[in-house]
Amino acid sequence: MGTKKGIVLGLILCATAFAGRVHAEPSYLLYPSSPAVCRFDAGRYELVSPGDARFDAAYAVGGQMLWDRAESRIPVELYRAPIITAFEPSPSGQNEYVTLGNNFDVIVDGFGTSPRTLGSLCLRFWPDPPSSLVQVFIDGAPIGALTSQLAPIEVLTSIGNGFYSDTGVHRFTWVGSTGLEIIAFSDKNANGAFEGTPRFRIVAQDNVVGVEATTWGGVKALYRK
Repeated sequence: MGTKKGIVLGLILCATAFAGRVHAEPSYLLYPSSPAVCRFDAGRYELVSPGDARFDAAYAVGGQMLWDRAESRIPVELYRAPIITAFEPSPSGQNEYVTLGNNFDVIVDGFGTSPRTLGSLCLRFWPDPPSSLVQVFIDGAPIGALTSQLAPIEVLTSIGNGFYSDTGVHRFTWVGSTGLEIIAFSDKNANGAFEGTPRFRIVAQDNVVGVEATTWGGVKALYRK
């Protein structure tokens, strides 16, 4: 390959990579206010038991503590959820909080190593089963297209050890499905969509009432008094 062609190709590849970074839609830490099982990516995290030199009883849940292999530290961000009942390896390989019920606060956390602003924030929802006709309410208002736009979060508060965190808290309810997956992300493309694998998600399960795919009239009937 000639020198000029090589330079041009290099510039094209750099421009493409830069464009990909610009339009990337980062996902953020979020967790429920309700009791939850923290399922973790076993490829990155491991459980540590008493007797291990890394064990710190202050972070123990059920006699075990979570350890981040990649950064050789306690992953304090995963401990941000207020009521963790257990740690389990995730069958999907994703970090997720599994909780029961369809009425709790979704907490979006700007946890990071420096002050920053989380803008273009959205919550995105996927019903289970996917064919369910689900209605989601955030802060008492119904949302459309299973995406809710949120106010920006200014992350300015130091929480020690070089980390910063501020949160947005949103009341969440839904009807029409037995489960719902939730992620928080910055909608840089302004289309309400999210592609890729989120770093964190909530898996909410409502096993009290069995549901099935239904009509919109059937969902509206749930709200009649």
